[in-house]
Amino acid sequence: MADFLAIPPARSLSGTLRVPPSKSATNRALVAAALTAGPVEIFRPLESDDTAALRRCLEAMGARIEATGEGLRVSGPLSGARGVPVALDAADSGTAARFLAAVCAAVPGRFALTGSARLRERPIGELVDALTGGGARIAYAGAAGFLPLTIDGGALASGELSVDASRSSQFFSALLLAGVAVDGGLTVRAAGPVASAPYVGMTVETLRELGHEVEKAPDGAIRVRRGRRVPARYEVPGDYSSAVPVLAAVAAAGGSVRLEGLRWPSQDADAGAIAVLETMGLSVTASPGALNASAGGAVLHPVEARATDFPDAVPSLAAVAALADGTSRFSGVGHLRLKESDRLGALEELIGSAGGRARAVGDTLEVVGPARARETVARLRTHRDHRMAMAGAILALRLPGLLVEDPDCVAKSYPGFFRDLEGLRVR
Repeated sequence: MADFLAIPPARSLSGTLRVPPSKSATNRALVAAALTAGPVEIFRPLESDDTAALRRCLEAMGARIEATGEGLRVSGPLSGARGVPVALDAADSGTAARFLAAVCAAVPGRFALTGSARLRERPIGELVDALTGGGARIAYAGAAGFLPLTIDGGALASGELSVDASRSSQFFSALLLAGVAVDGGLTVRAAGPVASAPYVGMTVETLRELGHEVEKAPDGAIRVRRGRRVPARYEVPGDYSSAVPVLAAVAAAGGSVRLEGLRWPSQDADAGAIAVLETMGLSVTASPGALNASAGGAVLHPVEARATDFPDAVPSLAAVAALADGTSRFSGVGHLRLKESDRLGALEELIGSAGGRARAVGDTLEVVGPARARETVARLRTHRDHRMAMAGAILALRLPGLLVEDPDCVAKSYPGFFRDLEGLRVR
């Protein structure tokens, strides 16, 4: 039987919180550092289930990753065995699976890449098509378009690759990272729109900070080559994907919270969600390295927003929308069905269980509020999805009688989420 966490409504939230390091930046830094000419210290990396899965895989490929007083020292080179493939298990991490597929195609050796049951349902075919178009030798060990993969590495050649990244920007970012491992580099071009496009900008920023050469063409193509400069260390920025649920919690419960450790302005995709929260009633001001957020905890406003670029923020935004008086619409989010859960279906269920209404229509999520408290205790299913658990917690701060299922699933990205939220509660 699943465990449930009871979260009583909060009077308000107050205090100062240092947000966790960015999961997205940590994963990019781990890969880029392992492909850099010399050792790099990654300062203040995130420790989570996803980053641990990627670290294990990189170590299986020959990376040396050692704990230091302030982070991790990472050095390569990466390679695999010539005979029996090196087994790589990305667990639940879509980021790790996509990045590793591209890197394995570029470095010598044989690799068998797989993941959890849910990860084996998430698409990877567009990335494989782009890689094989560049000479990579990749075979599906099961259904075409999905993990597991068998990869004969070292065949990816320098040149230009075109990728359909309309379902995930990770396909584009994976090719950029692989370009560091290819002699002569790679030029990567999107064949159409890119979902969550700001994450590509984060990849470019991380590669540059780690000393690699990145050139952007006017037509949108990006060329990447291995750099010769090796930085002494790379500092992981704070995570807007973790900050947004806390900001949404302030909007829901009211109060005033200072979030430290955030760059502003930021390449983090979910930084774009802050403007949406402001429209809904949250007041946010930026200062060097921090954001200050406050809300009255009473009236929240419905919103219409195109959320294609910040999909990970949508569950938290939808939870706040369920507390607002009126109909909110989040468009351009059809790719949420391909995440750790079918997030559109999961949000319909979660918000409905909490006493609100949500409906996915095409690529748009409609949320009708305000949600009304149930007369009986309601259990909010999360489908083992960390973003759903955080959304459930936001609703519970305002509505009595809600239990959040499988709270430990937040370890995927923000292990201390519930502890931090409790620390901000005004008693």
